Amino acid sequence: MKRFFRRYIGFTRCAIEEKMAYKKGFFFNGTSQLISIFGSILLWRVLFLEQSTIQGYNWDQMILYALITSMLNATLSFSTEMKLSGKIRDGSVASDLTKPIDFQNMCFFEALGQSLVEGGNAAAIVLIIAVLFTDLSPYLSPLNLLLFFFSVLLAFLLKFSLTYIAGLLGFFTSNGYGIAYFRQVITDIFSGAMLPLSFFPRWFQALSGVLPFQASVYLPTQIFLGRITGAEVFRTLGLQVLWVIAMWVLGKILFGFAVRKVTIQGG
Repeated sequence: MKRFFRRYIGFTRCAIEEKMAYKKGFFFNGTSQLISIFGSILLWRVLFLEQSTIQGYNWDQMILYALITSMLNATLSFSTEMKLSGKIRDGSVASDLTKPIDFQNMCFFEALGQSLVEGGNAAAIVLIIAVLFTDLSPYLSPLNLLLFFFSVLLAFLLKFSLTYIAGLLGFFTSNGYGIAYFRQVITDIFSGAMLPLSFFPRWFQALSGVLPFQASVYLPTQIFLGRITGAEVFRTLGLQVLWVIAMWVLGKILFGFAVRKVTIQGG
């Protein structure tokens, strides 16, 4: 295990250094997230003027839902598949494929480095706003925080697998950027990132329930807000684990097909 981490942790370190090197991009990402969050708060403030709850969510729960989804989305953006698509497009992926390492593990540790920077920045912003605009005390029990942390970890692993699979599809097309944006739109809709899934019609909720996307955003928020309790929490975590395993294995299988169809464009 120690040897394994020594082999791959360098990719994480390089990704962190790369992210921190672009200070202007770091600043603008944080600024755009702040604007987006305050836009959501203003929107919900207007909607809550006439009622105390919306679809079972009170003010604190709705704002916390918006903050958590914003943090989860920022923790692993679509930069993973965009970076992989760029490597495929310019041919630099060839050098990665010749390295004596597992390609999927390499991509994961690179994504981990990016996420530590983006996620740390997002978590700080979200925590400050949550303290200013909501009452966090009902949700800060050690057990609730532990379950939420574990759920977020699984959500990260799942979202990486989804972005990695989308990135691999770039091997089958000359331009993977469209695939990346399509994946992002589908994920935002079916994961509950745009609105809680309970706001949608029952048929949409049923469809979302058989897709992996809700396990990357919606389920962690429900655990934090206490809307999933008791034994249902462990069933939810079990579902996340199953989706993580299934998508990771699917990524392995797809990679096996993808490398057979490598067409390098450029140098």
